[in-house]
Amino acid sequence: MTQVNASAAVPPPAPESSQLSTHFGGPTLLFGAYLFFYSWLHLFYYFKTFGIPLVSLDISLYFYLAFAWTVAKQFGVWYLFGGALVYVLLNSGWSSDQRPIPYFLHKVLFTVFLIVGLWGTSVLAEHFGTLQAQQVRDGGVLRPIRLHFDEKYVKSYPPELMMATASKDGGIKEAVLLIETAATYYVLVQKVLVKTDKQPQRYDSFGMVYQVPKKQVTYIEIDVPNMPRVTRTLFSDKFL
Repeated sequence: MTQVNASAAVPPPAPESSQLSTHFGGPTLLFGAYLFFYSWLHLFYYFKTFGIPLVSLDISLYFYLAFAWTVAKQFGVWYLFGGALVYVLLNSGWSSDQRPIPYFLHKVLFTVFLIVGLWGTSVLAEHFGTLQAQQVRDGGVLRPIRLHFDEKYVKSYPPELMMATASKDGGIKEAVLLIETAATYYVLVQKVLVKTDKQPQRYDSFGMVYQVPKKQVTYIEIDVPNMPRVTRTLFSDKFL
């Protein structure tokens, strides 16, 4: 009877230098941390505009990770690609150079790159977070919402939370839902001037954010306007 050596069928482990995680594990972790940092700051400044502390919202961790990928749309893919390329060049130069002075310079440049990246990320997050809040205040971004309260709470809130009101100067005062948590609706109410030939659409006065407990609301209505139908075809359909 021939004895088979089971250990001979198992290939030896790949050298550490050839493993994929060795080359891409560090950059992936670093850029994931940067994207998470950006998304947290973006939402921090966004809700700060409305007077809502981000720490008071029960936003799940996965939401930050999903929201972070919108940075590619705001910055452009080429900016992210450029940052990744600089990281790879500095990291490879640092790890491969054994001479003392170039090794030290690579280490310093890499540290400066990380610090500049953190500073730039915070500046861009503040800018785009505040800009997004400005766009929400100007109207046309979030859908109007109407809250229907329990009968004993109807008189405790302004009528704009239940129905939009129009003014003589072409403005409309309506409520929009900023965010909802497990127990609360955060609703913005303000006057917005409708777009005309003489003026762009913009908010006309200070707004009020109402923190409405869900237990006081029977149900809500959100308007969904008519939109042009979008047709999508797969790229492969053009070649079939």
